[in-house]
Amino acid sequence: MPAVYSKDIQAKTISEFKIIEKYLSEIGTSYNVKNKVLRGVGDDAAVISLSKNLIVSTDTSVEGVHFLKGIKPEYAAYRACVTALSDLAAMGSKPLAFQLSLSTKESNSKFFSSFKKGLQDFSNDYKIGLIGGDLVKGQYQISVTVFGKQHSNILLRKNACVGDVVCLSGPLGNGLFGMQDFKKFNKKNKTSSAYLKPKALIDYGKFIAGFASSAIDISDGFLQDLGHLSKASNVGFELSSSLIPHNSNLSLNQCLNCGDDYQLIFTVPKKHIQPLMKKMKRKKLAIYQVGNSIKRKNILLDGKIPALSRGYNHF
Repeated sequence: MPAVYSKDIQAKTISEFKIIEKYLSEIGTSYNVKNKVLRGVGDDAAVISLSKNLIVSTDTSVEGVHFLKGIKPEYAAYRACVTALSDLAAMGSKPLAFQLSLSTKESNSKFFSSFKKGLQDFSNDYKIGLIGGDLVKGQYQISVTVFGKQHSNILLRKNACVGDVVCLSGPLGNGLFGMQDFKKFNKKNKTSSAYLKPKALIDYGKFIAGFASSAIDISDGFLQDLGHLSKASNVGFELSSSLIPHNSNLSLNQCLNCGDDYQLIFTVPKKHIQPLMKKMKRKKLAIYQVGNSIKRKNILLDGKIPALSRGYNHF
């Protein structure tokens, strides 16, 4: 039976209708049939046909808090979409579609042309369409809701067990270093791309879902997000600093506490770690074993409780 979700695009003036029609419609519509989206933009609600569990996440990005002031709308749009989609990667799910609500005081074509490019790039990179949202005049912020479906096992935060191996999908700190590079040079390059156009590890999440016991994406900082796993699973973690990959231009402490990495932290039962390692090697996917789950409900780094900053602060 089809599931229905509110689209609710409201517009109070003709100019807003034109903005929606020209810049916020026909984005990724070619992906809708494959993703079982029966109706997207154009009705009072979108319609998605489902045969498996629906997985939904929403994320809001505010200028000056979640993305730098003055950043091109193209990059603000792309970043906002990826930060939301990364939650689906952590759940091991397959993306189907997304909705976007935009608040801005801008009304010029230059802004919206750039913003649309970011949406189109995101849509094409992850093969999902924009199926609705909202447009209002106000403080510049972008709220994105992503819809996905269960691929195999649904990865939750609460299922880590004592003795599980703690794994990491890639190095920490590239997002922070990318932001620093962009602040310095104000242009997109290989380094700043990690901040301007981060990646949601969708295929990686789907691949580990058959082996991992729990997972979370790193949006607010490795230690802070690992703490969420610890609390949800009622276990602690013992880590080795020498095993944690990080950007060589930053200190390990910076990388443990900075946000914007979107790598995955996940736990794997010991009986599954070798089969997973072999398959990851064949797929040429990176995986780093950085520690183990322990009964003591603390996070230990080299046997000591590490200095924990607040991680990424949303307020």
